[in-house]
Amino acid sequence: MVNQIYDVIVLGGGPAGENAADSAQRNGLSAVVVERELVGGECSYWACMPSKALLRPPQVLDEARRVPGAAAAVTGDVDVAATLRSRDAFASHWDDDGQRQWLDGVGVALVRGVGRLAGPRRVAVEQAGGERVTLQA
Repeated sequence: MVNQIYDVIVLGGGPAGENAADSAQRNGLSAVVVERELVGGECSYWACMPSKALLRPPQVLDEARRVPGAAAAVTGDVDVAATLRSRDAFASHWDDDGQRQWLDGVGVALVRGVGRLAGPRRVAVEQAGGERVTLQA
């Protein structure tokens, strides 16, 4: 049984998936994103961005040491424990509400769960709790 019909079904709500769904919608096609984790992809939540939180403190200290008039004021090293706490705070409390709102705003539907191809133009999605939804394109 098909629960919902769309012109385009996108598996994965990372940057490429978001762009594909947005492009479809802007070209007059209905689109849905199937995402098993967080809309926006792993970079935003536990890959790229948390690593940037680790890199920033040493970069700032290095830059300050090069500024005439400021270099003498920089006397310490990076506080590793504080840097790790900052990274941990950045990489926890994951919330993709902003990305979900963006999808809503551009008219792209979101189905949460694990999607798999289930036949020509069909995607089966297993949602939390075991509920199954079938999408058709």
